[in-house]
Amino acid sequence: MPQVISNRTIDDQFGDPVSGLVPSYSPSSFWKEGASCGSGCAVHPDPTLAFNHTWHDSSQFPNEAPVSVSLQFTGTAVWVFCIVPPLTENVITSYNLNFTLDNGKQQGTFSYTPTSSSDFLFNVPVVSLPTLANTAHTLVIATDDSVDGSIFLFDYAVYTSVEDDTPQSTAKDTQPNTGTIAGCVLGGIFLFVLVLALLRCRNRRRTKKPPILPVIEPFPKSPAVDSGSTTLAPETVDLSRNPSTHSPSTLIHQLRQALDTAVALRQTPASQSSPQSPSSGIQVARFCFGGST
Repeated sequence: MPQVISNRTIDDQFGDPVSGLVPSYSPSSFWKEGASCGSGCAVHPDPTLAFNHTWHDSSQFPNEAPVSVSLQFTGTAVWVFCIVPPLTENVITSYNLNFTLDNGKQQGTFSYTPTSSSDFLFNVPVVSLPTLANTAHTLVIATDDSVDGSIFLFDYAVYTSVEDDTPQSTAKDTQPNTGTIAGCVLGGIFLFVLVLALLRCRNRRRTKKPPILPVIEPFPKSPAVDSGSTTLAPETVDLSRNPSTHSPSTLIHQLRQALDTAVALRQTPASQSSPQSPSSGIQVARFCFGGST
């Protein structure tokens, strides 16, 4: 089975972002966060040059117990990096360290005495173990000079991780088909909107009122008479005076004669008609319908 090889970092403050393990400092009261210790620390490196802008500061003074840091990881190699200060008067700046892996299976030392008084050194490897079994390990680095003492500015460590490669097809099979889910959701929304529209149209048809037809009068009103003429009100015709003398055919004939006479009077010019023409029309109507003259 193929394997994935990668290097992972253990920061002095934030630890391993993959495993979540952080370094363990002993004794804890002898260690300080270098970027914020201020006057509590004898040396002050540039934080911008340290990994993640952090480091841990401690020292072993003569005739005192050593200080140490413990790291846990699973991998096939490990490197530990520190900051080395310049030569400073009345300050311990030399390194005297020893390390043990997995309770003494591997051991080693690191010693360094600065000769320059101007520059700090960053990313200095104090432990290098490139060939390890791919198992869980515990690495302890400690100061080791009870006579002259030792400074210890721990910055970070790097280890090599080897893991089995998981086939991508297996990962794909376990993931839901997002396209199918999206299609089902959109289809459900469309169906809901369609049903809602049909129900709304059905309710509109049920509540729709019949159209209101306009009222049509059987006979329109007579046009207004000119302002210069006199309005004449027709007299009521009483057919009951002499009903025996007015048969339907006679009445129709008389009505036609009256209409012809009225048309002839209307077509006559105003200069030729006498002022008595309106009353003459009334007399014709009275004659036709049997009224008194």
